[in-house]
Amino acid sequence: MGYLDVGIALARNFGFEPIESLYDMSDRFAFDNEGIIKATWNGFKYLKARDVAMASNGVHGVKVVESYGTRDTLGVLMTDSVFSAHLVYNSATDRYELDLSNLEGYTPLEGYMKIGGKAVFKLDKSLNRLNTTELVFFGETFSGNFHADAGTEAAYQNNQLVGWRKAEKAIIASLLSLTNLVMHVKDLHLELAAAFQAVSVDSFADDVDHPLSRLLRPFIHRSIQATNDNFKLLFDYNAAEFSLSPLPTQEQLKLIDTFIKDEPLALEDLDMANYAAKRNMPAEATGAHGFWRWHKRTAAIEAMYAKMMNCYIDANWATEAELLNDVAVQKWWGSMFDHIPALKRVNPDNGWAGRTLTRKGLVNVLKVMTTWLSWVHEDVGHSAAAYVYNPVHTPMAVPADGKGIPFRMVSFNVAAYRGFVFLNRAKLLDAPPADWHVGKDEQCYLDFQEALRDLGDNNPDFAKCGADGFYSCVDQVETAVSS
Repeated sequence: MGYLDVGIALARNFGFEPIESLYDMSDRFAFDNEGIIKATWNGFKYLKARDVAMASNGVHGVKVVESYGTRDTLGVLMTDSVFSAHLVYNSATDRYELDLSNLEGYTPLEGYMKIGGKAVFKLDKSLNRLNTTELVFFGETFSGNFHADAGTEAAYQNNQLVGWRKAEKAIIASLLSLTNLVMHVKDLHLELAAAFQAVSVDSFADDVDHPLSRLLRPFIHRSIQATNDNFKLLFDYNAAEFSLSPLPTQEQLKLIDTFIKDEPLALEDLDMANYAAKRNMPAEATGAHGFWRWHKRTAAIEAMYAKMMNCYIDANWATEAELLNDVAVQKWWGSMFDHIPALKRVNPDNGWAGRTLTRKGLVNVLKVMTTWLSWVHEDVGHSAAAYVYNPVHTPMAVPADGKGIPFRMVSFNVAAYRGFVFLNRAKLLDAPPADWHVGKDEQCYLDFQEALRDLGDNNPDFAKCGADGFYSCVDQVETAVSS
């Protein structure tokens, strides 16, 4: 980041804050996907707009959204994207709910809509997909057959958001803010990844070839380095404005701090069984034919990680007693509880994990950490190409006047993600380096890779990916929080 550092420092020495050059909203794109692609990609030669390469899934989000043949973009996203992680089921009404009202107190960048809102969804069992039945946004409520409103559609054809469309796009931008700031920045980077790497490296500094050190190696790759560089770019140089949320940097930091204090993260709640239970999800969501595909995908990966961890333990410790009495493992386990607040908050009475080392607790912690730091980070990070490159359907910010799409905001987001986020890195299906595994435990990882390939090839929940879905395909998923 040397050249960038010099440029930012020079600008500030002259009293100019570079991010403020994006505040001008006078130039707007029409709701013209092809025109936006040409304006933001022509002349960029490192990769082409629709290439699925270098951790970018390409400009395919438009095609994916429109393939559903519905105006209800929010319903599609809440069925088939990572945004569905925010759903809660209300058994009294038999409806699925999204409540973003806790975002409404933050002041947006001048000229942009506030974030927040609520939405209600009903499962269409014939399509196994959620339909949006109600939108609530800052005093306005849309319900019934609101998607058919002719006046809203006529305005949309003239590049103007009004009525339910304006509310829907503002809620989608709010979902992106919540996912970026809380799931991605707070949960994964701030609370889990960097501390996990620091504890693991420090604990095994004198025994780098210890079996547990080798097991952890793929999942702590570059986490601190990525977090430090990203946070400098985002919150020191203010690139978080627009690229994460339409809030000023200080408002974003205030939001993150509020969530840390008011909704503290407990690692056991990220276990997929607990995650579904906490949201009261019924079998029609999580069952074999359930619609909640984000959870089904993640739960399948979590189970595979658990199998790999158990295989690895069996390959390196002759008995459970030998594992539990391993001084290096005990040291690492204690340090994890000392330095990761999400582990400190685990309730030992639930039998999931506790300060007293058990094999069950060890596997539970490892399967959740690896699932979230590799698989879920991919969902909220590199898979964001489906939204960042698609401001017509999934805007990251909505102008308060509803007119078109601000040129500078979109151009900056495309350039920022393309240059700083969508970067090539170690992937789960890469051939593992020789220092990751030895002897019998190498087969544990190879078996995991084979099972992952099989999911990608044969499981329909994993089929809609890359150019055809809102997720990365299995051969593109990273091993760790590396960008």
